Amino acid sequence: MKDKTKLTDDLIRELNLQCSGYGGIRNEELVPADSRLRQMGRVESPAERGPFGRWLVRQQAAKGLLARLVSAANADPKFPLDGDPEAVRDRLRTCGADGNMFAAIDDAELDWLSL
Repeated sequence: MKDKTKLTDDLIRELNLQCSGYGGIRNEELVPADSRLRQMGRVESPAERGPFGRWLVRQQAAKGLLARLVSAANADPKFPLDGDPEAVRDRLRTCGADGNMFAAIDDAELDWLSL
């Protein structure tokens, strides 16, 4: 038991040193870059990413609530294709959508803004 405590104390001390920048190793060297992550860059302007409504109906691979929202948008002839997220929320209010659809819009808006 004493050896585990000493090992834990040594690890904590070493991590504190590394995280604070001391100890000769840069923090970036501790964890290699994840190859699955895309390079960070600027966020596209609204003109570059296109209208929210058109982006939303193209999300055919969506799952869960977003998939229900996409199928409802595709079936609605009055869906605001050139609208922003607030125009889509207004359309949902007009149609009497439940609260889950508004949560799906919030999540979709974050995805759209992160393009």
